[in-house]
Amino acid sequence: MLSSRSITHVILAIGISATFCLAQQQQVAGSNSKPEDQVTQLERDWLAADAKGDGASLRRIISDDFIGSSFDGGLLGKEDIIPQGGGPGGFAGATPSETNVRVFGDTGVLLGVITTGGPEPKQIRVTLVCQKRSQGWQMIAAHLTH
Repeated sequence: MLSSRSITHVILAIGISATFCLAQQQQVAGSNSKPEDQVTQLERDWLAADAKGDGASLRRIISDDFIGSSFDGGLLGKEDIIPQGGGPGGFAGATPSETNVRVFGDTGVLLGVITTGGPEPKQIRVTLVCQKRSQGWQMIAAHLTH
């Protein structure tokens, strides 16, 4: 007959095994999503991090060699589009729509519209170029127009 201590060990082992299996299933499910969905999620993650002023997430999402164009035609680098001081960025309250993604190998191109938040919402046409790298998908280029 098993002692209560042995039963406790068996229950603990089953619990640890179940937790490990569930974590593996969730990892596989995330990695099996279509690349187009992953690029779409990257845009949503970018907007959410910008709204919170989450510099750490933005530094992960935006590649070190990022290049973009500003509304006035100037060139932007990574640090130019990360909100300074920990406050929300210029896309706080923005929502994406009309999103279309095409993936070519490890490169994805997203075309869509971002509607800004606030009392006078504006629609901004966005083109994002993303690349799948060792750390996952990152934004490598962006062009925004009013």
